[in-house]
This record gives sequence, structure tokens and C-alpha cells, in this order.
Amino acid sequence: MKRLREGLGTLPLGWRAALTFALLLAVSYVLGGHALGGVTMAMIIIPWSPALDRDQLEAAANPMYATQPEVVPWQLYDTQSITTAVNAPAVYFQTINADKTLSNMEGPGQLPDPQYLVVHYVAADFLIAPQSTAVGATTNNAAVDDIENILKTVRGTFEFNMSNKRYGPFSLTMCHATGGTTGSLYGVGTLAAAVSGGVANNGIPGSGGFPFSGALVIPPKIGFDVTVRMGAAPTLPVSPLSLRISLVGALYRRVL
Repeated sequence: MKRLREGLGTLPLGWRAALTFALLLAVSYVLGGHALGGVTMAMIIIPWSPALDRDQLEAAANPMYATQPEVVPWQLYDTQSITTAVNAPAVYFQTINADKTLSNMEGPGQLPDPQYLVVHYVAADFLIAPQSTAVGATTNNAAVDDIENILKTVRGTFEFNMSNKRYGPFSLTMCHATGGTTGSLYGVGTLAAAVSGGVANNGIPGSGGFPFSGALVIPPKIGFDVTVRMGAAPTLPVSPLSLRISLVGALYRRVL
């Protein structure tokens, strides 16, 4: 460990930050991971770090040259709709959306120059509100039904495409939610007219997703997309359903 610290100390501050971030992500896979099917899913751990002196703070806040890069944790996300009884591929990251709660793409289908995104995992969020079911009803909770139908009944998959090169298809069950309500069921109303409500998430919120583990790098000005496909038309009690796909990793960009 001492030799590692000494080696890092000889590098420029920007490279030290990038390497340290990559090492911390690797450690988080081992120490804070969630095992699923033999694959360790990423959970971010924020470690303690020693205090910086004045010179180090000045160097971090004031780049030595205009093109000096910085690296920051990043979530690149886009949202598309899935409609009941329609089997059509949903293609992500192709357009700019004025609603930044649905997409934070800066350009259509590519990253601006000189940004690079090192992808660590792919996550999926089903943006569905809590749904109520009358006691005695013969149907399941609609939120659970929607997600189960896409993941298991029609066997949703995703693939990453860049420069006409395809990665996948991979099962959408590998992509967990980035967050959300963790409660499951509740009851309201009188005994004679009670209803039960429920929320649903894809996997354990915050437990990561499909682990590219830094092996996938998206360069600037190169076309890419994520495509979600299904084996058949879904049957969705709540339709259309918004599905958000996130590419989570480290973004390299200019400081200035």
C-alpha cells in the first residue's frame, strides 16, 4: 500500500484523481457488491480521504492548462415509453429532451467533444406510480404486473450499440433500479371497501446493474445507443409505461 501511495504521488493531480476513483470503484465491487447469478453488482462506497493542503487545493481548483481533464461520477440517462400490445424496440440516447428529468443528453446520439464516458454499469428504472387493488379483486397489483410482464413474460433484453458494433443482447433483469420507494404493500379504507396498494422496483434499488466494469468507453462524436427489445408484445395494466435507462460510470471532460 505504501508503494502504491508513493507511485500515485508522482502523477499529476488529474491522473491521480482518475486512478483513485477507478480503484475505489473496483474495491466497491468486492466489498460492497450484491451477488446475482455469480456476478458482483456495484454499490458505491464513499471512503474517508486525508485532508488536502493549500497547494493541493489550489492545484485542484485551478487547472494548469485549458484542456486539462477532470473526472466526475456520472449518470447518463434517457427515458422511452413502452405501450401495451405493441412490440417495438425502444431506442435510447438518440434525441435531446427539453425535460431534463427524463434525459440529460447534451447532443443527439453522441457525446460532445472532448467528453469520454467510462461505463461501469447499466441500470433500469420503471417510472410507475403506486397502484391500488381492491380487496377481493382477481387481478394482481398493476405496478408489479407491469414490471414482471416486461422482465419475465416477454423477456425484455437490452443491447448497447456503438459505431455499428453490438454488445448484447443481455437480459433486462440484470439492470437494477437506481433508487425508489422500498415499501411493498399497504392497506387503506374500511373493512368492507378496503384496497391494497403497492410499489415495485426492478431489483434492489441502488444495487447496480449490468456490469461493464469500465471495459466500455464511449468517446466523443461517436454514435451510440441502447436498444430495449421484447420477445412479444407486452400486456400492461398501466400503459404507456416509462422506462429509464442509465449508463453509470466516470465522465472525463475539460475543466474549463
